[in-house]
Amino acid sequence: MIKDLYKIVIIFFCIIFFYCCDSFKRFGQEKYNCQENELSIYQINIIKTNSVKKAYLINNDGEFSIQIKSIENDETILSFRDFTISINKIKKLITVSNDKKIHFLNCQNETFNM
Repeated sequence: MIKDLYKIVIIFFCIIFFYCCDSFKRFGQEKYNCQENELSIYQINIIKTNSVKKAYLINNDGEFSIQIKSIENDETILSFRDFTISINKIKKLITVSNDKKIHFLNCQNETFNM
């Protein structure tokens, strides 16, 4: 009986540990496929590993590397040319802004973690 209780406690703590611990994630990708918009942004890719964070934007002119300003649990801020791209993960809202105008993009999110 004590062995069974011991096994249950160990299994319980292992499940809690793996469920709560995000440090085992070696690779993550967030892909945002956008509907047609006036900026012609088709896709935004964010790739995260333990040591590298990269972001790419695909539009009519091709694929471009974009600068990551910040990555948080609820929001990611990117920069491309004179535009700031804000991805609010809670509201599922993507805004692209410059000094003159704010654009709202309608994008579908695909997330992959390993």
